[in-house]
Amino acid sequence: MSNNKQQNNMMIVSFKPEGQLKEMGVTYSQKAQLGRPVDPNSKRQQRLATAPGRKTGRPIDPNSKRQQRLAELEVKAALNGGKVKRGRPINPNSKRQIALREVVEVAKTAAQVK
Repeated sequence: MSNNKQQNNMMIVSFKPEGQLKEMGVTYSQKAQLGRPVDPNSKRQQRLATAPGRKTGRPIDPNSKRQQRLAELEVKAALNGGKVKRGRPINPNSKRQIALREVVEVAKTAAQVK
C-alpha cells in the first residue's frame, strides 16, 4: 500500500524547466508540460536550441502534385481578392436562382411592413 502511494506521489511531481530552458534561449510554454518532461541538457534539446528556425518532420517536395495544386490555389486567391471559389458555379439565370431571389425579396418586403 505504501509503495503504491510513493509511486503516485512521484507521478504528481511537476517538472518546471523554465530556468534551464531560458538560459539556452528556448521559449517555454505551458504546452511543454503536457507530455514527458523535457530535459534541457539532452542532445536533442541542445540541437533544437542552436537551430530555432529548423523545422522537424518530413521535408516538403515543391514538385509534388499537392504542392503544385496549393501553389495554383494561392495564385487564384491572389487574383480573386484572397478567396478561392470552390464547387460548381451558380447560374444566376436558372429557374431555381430566380425563385430563390423572389423568396428573399418577399421576405424583405414583409420585414419592412412589420
